[in-house]
Amino acid sequence: MLNVDVSKLEQTIEGLQAVLKDGLIATDIWDHVTGLSLAGYNPNPAAVALFNQLTMEISDTLGGSGFPKLNRYYILDLDGDNMVVIIRHGEDLLQGMLLTSKKINMGVLFSIAIPKMLQSVAGARD
Repeated sequence: MLNVDVSKLEQTIEGLQAVLKDGLIATDIWDHVTGLSLAGYNPNPAAVALFNQLTMEISDTLGGSGFPKLNRYYILDLDGDNMVVIIRHGEDLLQGMLLTSKKINMGVLFSIAIPKMLQSVAGARD
């Protein structure tokens, strides 16, 4: 059974908003087993379900092809200056972020936002 403090997850999302400001369009943190969002900003249940499935398929494909395993995150470059970052918080939690690349500083994303999310979500586990 998933053991996580949802109020702490909500606080981590507030912190993410403070760091990424207008560059963050939406984010959800969800239970990988059930595919249900536990906390979010502009939540999107359909995206949660689809990215949950896509992440499992990517992981299976990498394993089946002899590539190294999927580690902490992957990024998709989307039309309209948008991007998606999917973060793996262990085996049981995933997080998706929809960002606008026009308003995101990539250095801040990679050196502050993603590491801070990894640490904060780990701290939300009881």
